[in-house]
Amino acid sequence: MRLKIGLVMGAGMFTLSACAGGPQFTTLPANLAQSLPAQRTVAEARSLQPPADAYRATLYSEYLRYAEYELGPMMDYPDAIFHARKAIAAARGEPVAPQAVSERMLPPVKAEVLSGARKRLDAVLQGGGPQKAPEATARALAAYDCWLEQQEENIQPDDIAACRQTFLDNLETAEAALRPPVPPVITLAADVLFDFDKAVIKDAFKPELDRIAALLKQNPKVQVFVDGHTDTMGPAAYNRKLSERRARAVADYLAARGVDPARMTVRAFGETKLAVPTPDETPEPRNRRVEIRKR
Repeated sequence: MRLKIGLVMGAGMFTLSACAGGPQFTTLPANLAQSLPAQRTVAEARSLQPPADAYRATLYSEYLRYAEYELGPMMDYPDAIFHARKAIAAARGEPVAPQAVSERMLPPVKAEVLSGARKRLDAVLQGGGPQKAPEATARALAAYDCWLEQQEENIQPDDIAACRQTFLDNLETAEAALRPPVPPVITLAADVLFDFDKAVIKDAFKPELDRIAALLKQNPKVQVFVDGHTDTMGPAAYNRKLSERRARAVADYLAARGVDPARMTVRAFGETKLAVPTPDETPEPRNRRVEIRKR
C-alpha cells in the first residue's frame, strides 16, 4: 500500500504514499481507519491451522509473513489486510491467484516487466507447479504479490529488490522441476539419420532432431557430448573421420535450431567404442550411431 512514513506539514499530519507518478500524500486518519480491521484480519489469519499439503501450507506462511510485516513495522494497513486475506484463503483451501497488474498503479515500463513475470508464473501454476514444486511455487506466488505491491509504492528499493529476487529464485526452481529431463544418453541410429557413407541428415529425421533441440533448450544448463560411432567395415582412420562428420552434422543442426554450440562437444570414436562387439569388417547397424550424452 501507501503508508510508509508519517510527516508533519503545517498543521496537518500526512502519510507518504506512492503511485505510478511518484510519492503522493493522504491523510493519516484515512490510513488509521484501517488499523483495527487490519489487526483483526491478521489475528484471524494467525489463528488458523496451516494446511496439510505443502503448497497451501507455504502459501499460508508466506502471505502471513508479508501481512505481519505490513501491519507491524510498515503500518501499511490496507496491504496488511490484502496479504492476510490471502493467507486465510490458503488456510481454508480456497483459490489463491496472483493479483492482476492492472489493480496496481504502475508506470508502463514496470507494468510490462511485471506482466511478463506474471506470464511465467501462470505457466508454472497451470503446468503442475503446485504438485511438482509446491514450496517454490507458493513462494513465487506470494513474492509476486509482494513485488507488485512494493513496486506500486516505489519508495523502498530494498523491499522491491527482495520481493523480486525471492520471486525469481523460486520461479526458476519451479520451472526447472517442470522441465522434461534430458536422458543420460540419446542414441540416434546412423542408418536412419544418414544415407550410406554420408553425413547429410535426411529430411525424414529432422523432426526428431527438432524435438531433441527443444528438449535441450528447455534445459539450458545441461551440457552434452555429441559422439559419432561406426561399425568395423572399412579402414579405421576413414571410420573415425566419418564418425566425426556425422557427429558434427548433428551438432550443427541442433545449433541451427537454437542450442548454444558452447554446450555441445563433438567427439569422434569411429569403430573404437562398439555397442555390439564384432570382428573387423563386420557390418553391424547397432554400431553405426550418433549419441547425445550428458556431460
